[in-house]
Amino acid sequence: MTTPEATTRISAGEPFGADPQIAHVLAPDYAVLRRIRSRKDLVEHDRYASWKETLDRVLVAIERGQHVCPRPASTERLRVAAWNIHRGMHFEELLLALETEEGLHDADVLLLSEVDNGMARSGHRNVARELAERLGMHYAFGVSYLVLGDDLLENTEGEENTLALAGQAILSRHPLTWVENAGLAELKDKFSSRSEKRLGKKRALLAGIDLPSGPLVLACCHLDSNASPRQRATQLDGLLERALEHGERVLLGGDLNTTTYDASGLAPLMRDLARKYVREGIDGTIEGYMKPEAGYERPLFEALERHGFRTEEFNDRRHGTIVYDTNDPYTVLKLNLRVGRVLTWLVRRRLRAWGGICQARLDWFAGRGVTPLGSKVVLTARQNGTRASDHAAVVVDIEM
Repeated sequence: MTTPEATTRISAGEPFGADPQIAHVLAPDYAVLRRIRSRKDLVEHDRYASWKETLDRVLVAIERGQHVCPRPASTERLRVAAWNIHRGMHFEELLLALETEEGLHDADVLLLSEVDNGMARSGHRNVARELAERLGMHYAFGVSYLVLGDDLLENTEGEENTLALAGQAILSRHPLTWVENAGLAELKDKFSSRSEKRLGKKRALLAGIDLPSGPLVLACCHLDSNASPRQRATQLDGLLERALEHGERVLLGGDLNTTTYDASGLAPLMRDLARKYVREGIDGTIEGYMKPEAGYERPLFEALERHGFRTEEFNDRRHGTIVYDTNDPYTVLKLNLRVGRVLTWLVRRRLRAWGGICQARLDWFAGRGVTPLGSKVVLTARQNGTRASDHAAVVVDIEM
């Protein structure tokens, strides 16, 4: 079920043998592509015909690696971790966490979102492949975007990218029997974005593994943050339908971006902020970040319920999966750009009672036809003042 892949590079003597890596020759044209304002202009560009075949192939590509000597999987339970790894920008901290942190070092499957391949911001690494090599795991990487612009405070030196790809990855000690790079409902044209200009669309990576109890479908996803709760529910609804076409037993994990906000545009976001301030106040709004299913994100959880998925017992509800720290200059800068200086000042002032910090739950597991044995949230330790990611990892054990 894998899609045709881009032109390939193969290095002899690697742990993945002759398994090919994605490659393309678009890099000399990145500057030209950046200057094109819209998809309409792209299609009408006099060089589009020379790009089209490569773009069509690369933007749905899957790269797979079958490790020649994988570490053995547990025979007692299936431990799965889902983690938004923030591009893999802090690779050494990320690798150390995956090798040493309780709940991560013995994971049988890793569902990873925000995974780079050939991006300057993450050292031009093929992040999924390098992690799989070091951890002794099979892997699949699915492309979502060809990235033409960096996000806030990323790659501040302006170094050019190589492959410039971003997507999701699944690493597994169990062989992956099939893989699909499934498209999600497109909510916003990222190619017209002023920041982090991208070609492509949101995708989710689906894969199958065989367990003693039967086949299991794995789904790794990262829903849109620049969206409304109903739009995220629409994305998830389509993904669940597609996953269930592969089998009745499904485990979904990833960053569902259950922020409780309508960030589909500046006007909806401002209305949302005002409504929360009037209805719930600061205290109620912050409490809602940890219980998104009880309020604004209800449409997403209703989609899960309609398709027979459960979240209870698959998730440790005692802890958030991301920490908003308004003492952090990066967080303040992002708030300034998103809601303006006045609202940022107000938010920081009202959060003083909590030390300027609040938690939210964005990352989830949901299962159908499988039995959870336990779950936890892993907020990795800082290494030299740096965390591996801005998100915590979520972990669940599944009955074999």
